[in-house]
Amino acid sequence: MANEPVQIVLNPRTINIDRERTPPVGHGRDFYAGRNEAFAAHRELIAASVRHIIAALEAGGLGLGHVKVTMARKAIAKSHRPQKSIFRSRWTPHVATVDIGEPIFAATPASLRLVLDAIEQAETVIDVRLDANGEPRQNPSRNRCEASAIESISLWSDENKRAFSAETGAAWLSRPGTGGAYLVELFPRASATHDQLLAAAETAALLELRSSLVAVGVSAEVLASSGPLVLHSRVIADHNVRELTFEPRGVGGHVEPFPAARTVITVEPNAHHEALTAIEANPMVRHILLPPVIAPSASASFALGSPAPNTTFERDQEVSASAVGVIDGGVSDTIGAWVENRWGQLAPQDRELGHGTFISGLLVAAGTLNWYLAQPHGCRIFDIDVLPNDPGQTGLPFDSYYPGGVPDFMDEIEAAIADFRRNHGVRVFNFSMNFTGPGEPNRYGYVARRLDQIAATHDVIVVISAGNLSLGQFRTEWAPDNATALSSLVGDTSGVLAEPGESLYNVSVSALNPPGLENHVPFAPARYSKRGPGLRGAIKPDFGHIGGSGSPTPTEGSGLVSVNEFGTLVAEAGTSYAAPLVARSLADLESLIDGEVSREVLLALLVHYARTPELFTHKDLKHVARNLVGFGVPIAADEMLQRADSEITLVVDSVLRPKEDAELEFSWPEALVKEGKCRGEARLTVVARPLLAYEHGAERVRMNVGARLMQQKRDGGFQNRLLPVNAPRASSGEPHAEKDLMDEALKWQVVKSFHRRMTGLGPSSNWKLAVDYLPRFDEAPPEAGVHFAAILTIADPTGVAPVFQQMRQELIRQNIETGDIRTSVQTRTRT
Repeated sequence: MANEPVQIVLNPRTINIDRERTPPVGHGRDFYAGRNEAFAAHRELIAASVRHIIAALEAGGLGLGHVKVTMARKAIAKSHRPQKSIFRSRWTPHVATVDIGEPIFAATPASLRLVLDAIEQAETVIDVRLDANGEPRQNPSRNRCEASAIESISLWSDENKRAFSAETGAAWLSRPGTGGAYLVELFPRASATHDQLLAAAETAALLELRSSLVAVGVSAEVLASSGPLVLHSRVIADHNVRELTFEPRGVGGHVEPFPAARTVITVEPNAHHEALTAIEANPMVRHILLPPVIAPSASASFALGSPAPNTTFERDQEVSASAVGVIDGGVSDTIGAWVENRWGQLAPQDRELGHGTFISGLLVAAGTLNWYLAQPHGCRIFDIDVLPNDPGQTGLPFDSYYPGGVPDFMDEIEAAIADFRRNHGVRVFNFSMNFTGPGEPNRYGYVARRLDQIAATHDVIVVISAGNLSLGQFRTEWAPDNATALSSLVGDTSGVLAEPGESLYNVSVSALNPPGLENHVPFAPARYSKRGPGLRGAIKPDFGHIGGSGSPTPTEGSGLVSVNEFGTLVAEAGTSYAAPLVARSLADLESLIDGEVSREVLLALLVHYARTPELFTHKDLKHVARNLVGFGVPIAADEMLQRADSEITLVVDSVLRPKEDAELEFSWPEALVKEGKCRGEARLTVVARPLLAYEHGAERVRMNVGARLMQQKRDGGFQNRLLPVNAPRASSGEPHAEKDLMDEALKWQVVKSFHRRMTGLGPSSNWKLAVDYLPRFDEAPPEAGVHFAAILTIADPTGVAPVFQQMRQELIRQNIETGDIRTSVQTRTRT
């Protein structure tokens, strides 16, 4: 294309500006305004809760507790949090969070007396003052506002710490593949300038934990993790662990590991009951969790009766192609010409080649073998063979390689990813396996945390299957009638995304029906595919793609064709096979760019150009589209980067440092403006890498990076004009309530995408692209800043207007240097 419409900004810091924030007026919102008697009763209720907690801590011996505050539903925004006057950090530091609007504070009886004083100081009768216009206005104190925003206050107790019985725990840990160990998550350590007893109480509690573990015969070791401190704890058959050493230090410090037990792990329920009771009695213990195990992913294979043509997997060694790491049980020599390297973890007799070979066959030749897939031929495969064959699903082969269970397994995966990234430049990895475990399905899982950490540390993207329903849970085939189709979703209570599909730094993929099958709705959700939403409303899965039909036909099977380990053409179905099609799009995109862009740019481009199947554009289905296909189905990488001259795409890959925003004011392309009204199509996508703090549960994203495309109003201000992709608008005008901002403006999401088609939107041709950040209440932005990639497309849907030329001239006028993303990344790096 002559004008190379996808342009990367070569001097992105040019658009960074100093933040301008208007300080809030007054002390906040009084949620009991006009209801003084009701407030008095409410104040006494929460004060009584604090008194009871003080009494409980004084009776408990260690004098340490963790207090959960539940905010009123209308008060979940950070401006209403009770942390300026009541739960101040200098006496009750905020150490964790449960659900949205449920902060947890570390406390002692002494610090809770300060909290109690602050609550009791909240006035019943509010002062009245004159405002700037001389009008009388109520002026509630900050204490009153904070107290009014609190729904309840409670102590984090033993009942909060585990969701399973000792019998269930003993039985689960007796299974091969679990490592035989509980995952014990501790609260972070903290200190308080106005409560010197807090740090001492935490130290005493950790020493007591060590003594308790020794007394009940628990051997433990500290797991390497970027999240909360987690102990890998085993209940052993005798109490011979007297030599055990445990030296707790501050948050982020080193913790001496417990020596591994040399005795036999017991499955006796009474021993587990004794151990669990001792562990959960300690105030530093937040959760006791059962470890996940790998869920079987077997599917019915439909042989098509002939081998793949000999030429299908031939390779010209001179051809440079995309590269994907396949994390699985191994890849057979059927496609050996494309296997660039093998990790070699498994012995030959332990390799399970069918699953990984089918996936690799799709990566190499999906477009050749499936008429409806526009995928170029050829992909370099990096075989990460880590999952041993286990036809009887006994778990024993897994144990022989990973005696510590999933933590050992993830260590091996990270070692392979690090090696292939460092030595071969591989940045995209396919992870078509899922995990299961009893207990708490709404918890952000251990494997998801590890994959987040791997992605951030090694600058890679892991593409994860959303998970399959078991055969007995299959939904009915998607009906042509929308009402009937929706009813099948209502009845599906088991279809929520499987671990680790919730991973925020990576992407998960659901499965769709292929086109061309009789009695199937093309691009409808496959009847076996799990779906979103992600935890606490996160947009998951990120994408949908063809995974094969769950109702195979007699002649074509599932309709998605690849090869088995023997080179025979087969049709299979599963989210396992939708994931590699997305992984290939990412890898193609990376290979088409000369030089290295951030993982955020790659992911943002994939999201930005994804297309929602026409099925979900119907008004009846629009409200479920995001939970079924995320941002849509990715298009081919070359189609993303080769665009018509009637559009321009601007890629900003940059960092927001403390006290900075990014803003670009510009004039709308002249050819799309008539009498001040603007037409055209706009799409804006932003992908950020904010700090993830897993101790904060549903509020683990600690920095919101927002993006808006705004048009100037008659009064000189600017108004956002775009709407979220695949989400119906629930409110009129700009959303203001926190819940609406989370639903409509995608607040606190790592990935956001907005769009709008305009036929004549006024009153001005002056526009502004704005990117900014918002930290959680007590979170300081990192000094190094928050990395983000923002992508803006402006297009003429008719394909006529010279948008690229006019916008490029406008950017030159603004001193914004740009270049074709395919060839200019090296120039940007040098700049």
